[in-house]
Amino acid sequence: MDVQTLRWFLSLCDTENMRDTAALERVNQSTLSRALARLEAELGTELFHRHGRRLAVNRFGALFRDHAARAVGELDVARRRIDALANPGTGLIRLGFLYSVGRWLVPEILRDYRAAIPGIRFELHQGFGRDLYAWLDHGDIDAALVTPPPEGANARWHLLREQQLCIALAAGHPLAEVPDLTLGDVRDEPFIAFAPTTDLRRVIDALCREAGFEPVIAFESEEIATMRGLIGAGLGVGVLPRPAVLEHDDPVYRPLGPSQRRPIGLAWNPAPAQTPASARFIEHLVPGERRRT
Repeated sequence: MDVQTLRWFLSLCDTENMRDTAALERVNQSTLSRALARLEAELGTELFHRHGRRLAVNRFGALFRDHAARAVGELDVARRRIDALANPGTGLIRLGFLYSVGRWLVPEILRDYRAAIPGIRFELHQGFGRDLYAWLDHGDIDAALVTPPPEGANARWHLLREQQLCIALAAGHPLAEVPDLTLGDVRDEPFIAFAPTTDLRRVIDALCREAGFEPVIAFESEEIATMRGLIGAGLGVGVLPRPAVLEHDDPVYRPLGPSQRRPIGLAWNPAPAQTPASARFIEHLVPGERRRT
C-alpha cells in the first residue's frame, strides 16, 4: 500500500471506471488493475462491485475511502508544510545564540539576511555555549552564534566577530582613570567572575595566573548582563568582553592586550542534511561552504 495506489483508488471511487481513471492518472489500465488487486489482497476484501466495465464502491470500499482520503490529505498538508519550511526563500531557520550577543550581533545578522531574503523566517533559541552545541548535535537547531566549539565537538565553526577583553570597573572606581591599567593593578579588588561552567572563566583564570595572582571572587554569574550590572554598581571588578552597544549604567572598559579577544562565530553541524533554507543561510555567512560540503 503506497500513496500512489491510494490516489488511484480514490480516483476510481470518483469515476467508477477503470478506463477513465487510467486516462486521468496517465497510467495504463493493466497497471491500474494490478494495483487495485494488490490493495484488495492486502486488505483481504474487494472494495468495488463489478458491473462489466463499471465499478461501484461497496461498503468496504466506502469505509476505506474515508480513511484513504484523510491519509492522502494529511500527507499533502505535510508535504506543503515541509516545502514551505525548507524553501530557501520562505523557509524556517532555527538559530541559536549566546545571551551576550542577543542585543547586537543577532539583530544585525537577521536584519541583513532578511533584507536579502525577505520571505525567510527565524526561530530563535538563547542558551549558553554548552547548550547550543548540544542542540546542534541533537539536530534541535540549524546553526548557532557562539564561541568556538569544545574539543571533540562535531560542529564546524567560522569566525564572524571578535570582542576585546577588558578590565571592567565602576565609573567612579579610583582605578578607572589609571593609564595603562593591567590585571595586576586590580589584584586586591573583589572580582565579579564568570561561573566555573563557562568558557570565559577558564580564559580569565589563566590570565590572572599569568599576572601572578588568584582573584578573590565576590560574585559569580553565567550571564554577562548580570555581571555588567554588578560591576557598574561598584560591587567589584571583572574581565568582560567590551559590548558593541554601551548602556548608560555600564562600567568603564579598559582593554587588555590586543591579543586578548573573544571570538564569536557561526557554528553548524554538517552531519545531518541541511534544509535548503538553512544551507543558504550558512553559505551567506560562510561563502563557499556549500561547495566544500
